[in-house]
Amino acid sequence: MTRISTEQMWRSSLGDVTAAQVRRHDAQGRISSGRRIERVSDDPAAAERALRLKAESTAIDQYRRAGEDAVRIINAQDAALQSVLDRLTRAEELVIAGGNSTLEGPAREAAASQLEVIRSELVVLANSSHGGRALFGGFQDHSVDDTGPAVTLVADGGEVLRRIDGDRVIDVNLHAGDVFGFGAGRSLFDVLDDAIADVRAGDVDALSTTRTAELSSVRDAVNDGLGTVGARSVTVEQTLGDLSERRDRLTGSIAEIVNVDIAEATVAFGEANLAYEAALAVTAQVNRISLLDYL
Repeated sequence: MTRISTEQMWRSSLGDVTAAQVRRHDAQGRISSGRRIERVSDDPAAAERALRLKAESTAIDQYRRAGEDAVRIINAQDAALQSVLDRLTRAEELVIAGGNSTLEGPAREAAASQLEVIRSELVVLANSSHGGRALFGGFQDHSVDDTGPAVTLVADGGEVLRRIDGDRVIDVNLHAGDVFGFGAGRSLFDVLDDAIADVRAGDVDALSTTRTAELSSVRDAVNDGLGTVGARSVTVEQTLGDLSERRDRLTGSIAEIVNVDIAEATVAFGEANLAYEAALAVTAQVNRISLLDYL
């Protein structure tokens, strides 16, 4: 009976050593990795919360990427429209000069030639693109066509959408028909074509009244486009700011769940180490008792 009792004590103490060694190893591992949860089994409920928060953080990252792409498109539109306004300002100056009855033939031809250059530059600006898609063309790869006698609209009304938050989708398309006056029946390019012809013909009345008024109307349309771009920019930037704050909070919450408290982990390791040493001491004592049984 004595030998059986001693064997049971030996097995029990050996089990205690093994268990204490595992706890000591786990505690040491948490300090080394800095993580409280390495496996779902460590804390199933906490692990589930961490996974849910990580999924939300991943979604926010997707919204941020979409928002940042929207910002790039909006900034490109803003730059293009600012350049359009610069060309329009110069075109208006030339039209006003052409409306001067004292302007002579060579000077008129020079003014008309400059207007033709401006027209060509505006065609290029109207076809500005970002990522292979026209900034003002909807789903088309360009907005206007200049292969015929007049510049024609080829942009479609497609909505270029970006989901910048769970419940917020923004249309970043700016339609060439609205910005360049096609929707009004006489586009910016129609006005310039007529202005070029009027400058060459010396039609002072048309230049000083009709063409000046038409260019002013075109400028208003471009400014409206800039206003739309500016409003969208504010919306997207504010949303991106909110997303960054939310992501920071999520990161903090995830860290609180999965990361270890070093002070607490150090205490836990100390306790586990003491338990391990105590189990070793008990096992050693049992081992001596077991040897005495055979003497």
